[in-house]
Amino acid sequence: MAVRSRKDTLTYREDLRTNHVGGHCVFCAMQESDDIQLSSTKSFKILRNIYPYSIWDMQSVKHHIMIVPKKHTESLNDLTAPEAIEFVDLIGSYESRGYNIWARAPQSNIKSIAHQHTRLI
Repeated sequence: MAVRSRKDTLTYREDLRTNHVGGHCVFCAMQESDDIQLSSTKSFKILRNIYPYSIWDMQSVKHHIMIVPKKHTESLNDLTAPEAIEFVDLIGSYESRGYNIWARAPQSNIKSIAHQHTRLI
């Protein structure tokens, strides 16, 4: 089971209410200069999750980052062939370093941000 601390959960829910007013997408609005962006590739941003999970697979989470398409994309099926290759190369490089890879389906009723994002935990 993956959970956030109570404090992070409350702050996260409040931020979601304020960041989605008028259809605003927090991932699309992020700039390279934002301190949560760790790096980027041609088609993707690599971000530090500011509301990380505290527990994953019954272990403490040490790092929680995300791969986010630069263009607004709700599903991995929307990636072009070159973007899909770039994505698989990216997740493969993190998997080889011991990261778990996880994402919710676009139709998930608990997905908080419609913009596709793949978690690396």
